[in-house]
Amino acid sequence: MASAGRVPQGEVIMDFADGGSYVKNKLEDSALNLERRKIKREEGAKAAKALESLDVKPAEEMKGADVDLIELGVSKEEAQAALRAEKGDVVKALVQLTAPGRR
Repeated sequence: MASAGRVPQGEVIMDFADGGSYVKNKLEDSALNLERRKIKREEGAKAAKALESLDVKPAEEMKGADVDLIELGVSKEEAQAALRAEKGDVVKALVQLTAPGRR
């Protein structure tokens, strides 16, 4: 079904009257790509909602025990800075300090 001057293509789903055609593999890849984007967006929304639910206390004070807990893997200054940045929330500070690509 190759005409003069045209490069033969892979599997074609349908040829249209205006000369356009769809290659099955490209169409499938595009559809899968769109589905992956949708899933990634939904997972991002779920993760954001989970992080919001971790907001247990808006307190800005730092407890010595919290600093000591976080200080196990980092210096005291880093632990205090992380707690300050997260307004005293130990869970969020630990999440921030253990996030991939931090160091």
